Amino acid sequence: MKNADKKSGKNLKIHTNVKDEALVKVRREQICNAAMQAFAENGFHETNLRKITKLSGLAYGSIYNYVKTKDDILYLICDSILDDLYRRIDEAVKTHTDPVAQIEGIIKATVDHADEHKDAVLLLWEESKVLKSSGWLRKVIEKEATYLKIITDVLENGSKLGVFSFPEGEIPILVNILPPTGLTWALRRWNLGNITKSEYTEALVDFVLQGIGASNSRKLRSVSAAPKRKRA
Repeated sequence: MKNADKKSGKNLKIHTNVKDEALVKVRREQICNAAMQAFAENGFHETNLRKITKLSGLAYGSIYNYVKTKDDILYLICDSILDDLYRRIDEAVKTHTDPVAQIEGIIKATVDHADEHKDAVLLLWEESKVLKSSGWLRKVIEKEATYLKIITDVLENGSKLGVFSFPEGEIPILVNILPPTGLTWALRRWNLGNITKSEYTEALVDFVLQGIGASNSRKLRSVSAAPKRKRA
């Protein structure tokens, strides 16, 4: 039954005997920070819990009070990253009422998020199969759904107001395209040369707004803005 629950994601959580929830949170953050350092130095598969424990400063064996496996740590890193992405997207949308400004805010939030967490984003992209094989994927999908719902609401509202123009039925596609375009700043940074984050963000905003038929709306809003950078 436990294996079945793990595969389905039902009631799946990392067990701990520690009753102090605040302490558990602090220790798990400590472990995840040490794990990110170890993964960067040695790779995920070449790193063991002994190495992570040493880097975390915890007493040997005490790590098992907070996590049971390296896969648990990978999930905790992923969960923390997704929590932060949700917070940023939610804040970006609540800051504006105009759907175009909200989409711009969402894009900026995803790029800033990818930039701040670039090592973790790359790690999770490379080791996503571990989340699936360890049974954590369902939890990840559930967490992703929280911020995808926000983006869905913005697109639906913009479409109803006539601000966006795209074929009916495309919202699920657009919603699943938007976040990865921001993550590309981290995933493809080695191939972006001297392009700055602001340049990447500006180009991405233009691309997305044109794709959802909002380019004219953006031009009207940008009449008084500073001129764009010159392209060679």
